[in-house]
Amino acid sequence: MIARALTVLGLAIAASSCGGDGVIDMGSVPPVDVAPTLGSLQTSIFTPKCAVAGCHGTPFPEQGMLLSAGSTYVYTVGVDSTEVPAFKRVAPGNAADSYLYMKIAGDPRIVGERMPFGGMLTAAEIEAVRAWIDAGAKDD
Repeated sequence: MIARALTVLGLAIAASSCGGDGVIDMGSVPPVDVAPTLGSLQTSIFTPKCAVAGCHGTPFPEQGMLLSAGSTYVYTVGVDSTEVPAFKRVAPGNAADSYLYMKIAGDPRIVGERMPFGGMLTAAEIEAVRAWIDAGAKDD
């Protein structure tokens, strides 16, 4: 547990900001079981990998999308994407047309870079986000 925390901390320091130039191999971090619930996604993905300074954390979240605990649902579900307003950030029941899912999955319809900057999510993490959205994107 401590070794994993130190690995994640080291990756965060290496990235140092959302727009970092280096690519971090997130595959070197042991996989984590992620349940397709907002609470699980928040703990395992959004808080440690997205809601950081310079990305989707405070005080100035990129694209106005705050992904900190207690804020993710309000800033994503049913909210228009700022990059491609034709898509909702999260369209409950429709991951394929949810911009947040498109950004983490590398959909060709996105604008800008695939997220998260500096390192991709594992296939299991991406699948958990897809499953949560397709199941209605509930706020648990």
